[in-house]
Amino acid sequence: MKISLNLPSLALRVLVFGLTLVVCAGLLGVELRRFITGVIASPSVEMDLAMIESVAAYFPNSAKVHARLASKIVESQLDGNQSHEAMAEKALNHATKSVELAPANFEYRILLSAAAELKGNAETAESALREAVRLAPNNVNVRWQMANLLLRTGKVEESLTAFRYVADAEPRLLPNALDVLWRATGGEMASLESIVGDTAKAKLAFAEFLTERKLFDAAARTFSRSDRNSRLQSPETTRVLDAFLKANQWEWADRLWRDTMGGVNVADNALFWNGSFEHSPRKGLMQFDWQLNSNQFAKLAIQEGGKSGQRALRLAYLGVDTTRLEHEAKHLIHLQPGAAYRLECFAKPERLVTDEGPQVAILRADTRELLASSVPVSTAANAWQLLTVDFVVPSELSAVVVSIRQIPRYRYTEPTEGVIWFDDFSLKAQ
Repeated sequence: MKISLNLPSLALRVLVFGLTLVVCAGLLGVELRRFITGVIASPSVEMDLAMIESVAAYFPNSAKVHARLASKIVESQLDGNQSHEAMAEKALNHATKSVELAPANFEYRILLSAAAELKGNAETAESALREAVRLAPNNVNVRWQMANLLLRTGKVEESLTAFRYVADAEPRLLPNALDVLWRATGGEMASLESIVGDTAKAKLAFAEFLTERKLFDAAARTFSRSDRNSRLQSPETTRVLDAFLKANQWEWADRLWRDTMGGVNVADNALFWNGSFEHSPRKGLMQFDWQLNSNQFAKLAIQEGGKSGQRALRLAYLGVDTTRLEHEAKHLIHLQPGAAYRLECFAKPERLVTDEGPQVAILRADTRELLASSVPVSTAANAWQLLTVDFVVPSELSAVVVSIRQIPRYRYTEPTEGVIWFDDFSLKAQ
């Protein structure tokens, strides 16, 4: 569409041209003002306090600039030429101005609350935040600010509701909320429990929080209340169980691990989980299961075959001299301190050539010190042979590690070749 104006008079043409220039200049001025105030208000632009103050004086009706100035003062709280009280008063004035100019902006209410608290006016700070909550009821940050302010002003019970809202809306903030409450209440358990939701993830996060503070009994109770199926999928489960083991809490770790895995019937050799390799290990949940790693001397894997069942452990040597196996096949077991046990298993060599075969060893769970070991696997026949280890658990210990070890006696030994199958590990009290 084309618009034409018929301006026969020269004076009229000049007038219209002048008006056009005025309008364009006005629009340019508006855009220039927006650009300048936008740059000044941007937190990503480094600017000192004096410059922001000069811009605020030049643009007294810019809520953004007043907010930036108030924020700068609240963040620094320092000025070599002015007292803390004077700076706090200035921050409050500019924050109030930003709210007056943009009353619907909830972020300016949060800023006003911070400035009022800096000034020591708790009532104004709380009132500003409550208005921010009204303006943005679903904003997690507003609720988080509200919860912390209530806690700082001694309104602990009221703060718990706000913390619970935050934890439910944004689960990743639960550990932060728990830490804040822990320090503010001196570890008061009822307050901590009140903000933990009903989800398994929340309970596991709380359990992890408790293990970090060495409250293992409380952590175990919380962990046990979470849904077992959720535990199997949650990364928090691994961290909680590992924390128990790191603190040598063998009994709790074993109980919680078995409950998570579904338990083991006594008739199914409850002392030794997965002794016949029929269960597939779950990543992150191998604390009391077989842990296998290959090295430059041998490859270890659970494969089809074996003495009974469908699978067994296959150890295939790579024909390297001075073969050494220490921690490549290990299994942690919780046992009674001071009690005597017998471990049995079966091994079957295939074309095994070695100076001395591997042994099944029992190690301390804390220091990995050797407690007892079986005779070496014999190369005499390619048939299943029974290996046994009798041992007594140290009185101060409640866990041992079963390991397949091959430690060379000399600095150099001939290469080990062939394969050994291991199956049907079992453990009985003597």
